[in-house]
Amino acid sequence: MKNHLDWSAYRDAGMGDAYADIPRHGGDFAKAVAACIDSRVCETRGRQVMCPSYQVSGNPALSTGGRVRMLKAALSDDLAEQALADPALAEAMDLCLACKGCKRECEGNVDMVQIPPQRD
Repeated sequence: MKNHLDWSAYRDAGMGDAYADIPRHGGDFAKAVAACIDSRVCETRGRQVMCPSYQVSGNPALSTGGRVRMLKAALSDDLAEQALADPALAEAMDLCLACKGCKRECEGNVDMVQIPPQRD
């Protein structure tokens, strides 16, 4: 697995409301995190695949959107390096099962499988 993925596809992102919440730090990675439109579909319980760790725990921080919100907060902080080392963020990212349910079901096409390696 690559430790640092290529987010250059997001280089020209940032036009329109969908990218109004791009974090201040993180460059193209921050734009990828900003793909979340915060619809919270990932926090509904039921027959969907997304997100198994949320479905089992009921903890919104373990949903796709919860993980993205924590990453956005960390990348918006002027102390992004320390914020990315937050144990709560590490735990949420570590509990991602890499099932790709988010990629299939998320309206914003957030793919958490690609995002966790970026924090290393």
